[in-house]
Amino acid sequence: AVQATVGPVVTLTQLQAQVFTPLCSGCHNGSQPAGGPLPGSQNLTAGNTFSNLVGVASLEQPGLLRVKPNDPDNSYLIHKVEGTAGITGAQMPFGGPPLSQDTINQIRSWIASGAANN
Repeated sequence: AVQATVGPVVTLTQLQAQVFTPLCSGCHNGSQPAGGPLPGSQNLTAGNTFSNLVGVASLEQPGLLRVKPNDPDNSYLIHKVEGTAGITGAQMPFGGPPLSQDTINQIRSWIASGAANN
């Protein structure tokens, strides 16, 4: 099967520089132990994002993974940034403007291509 892609493959390194570091890591900073209170227990600082997102159960909705490789529609990260009905808490980024659809599409592309630690 040929995988449909839109534009070049998006890497975690790109997303870290453009999204996770500037927009997420101010609050999701690893200041609390893993499994502890949000937002600090989720560490989206450079070098920690992959291990805190990919294949990790959401604390808010443990039946969902934060990032389910190859399945953006069932990745809780996408639900949170899109403000999907049924999320726990607020749409992310909290208190800020929502991410642009282009940015969300880049995150979706990274997940859809396997959510590699690249």
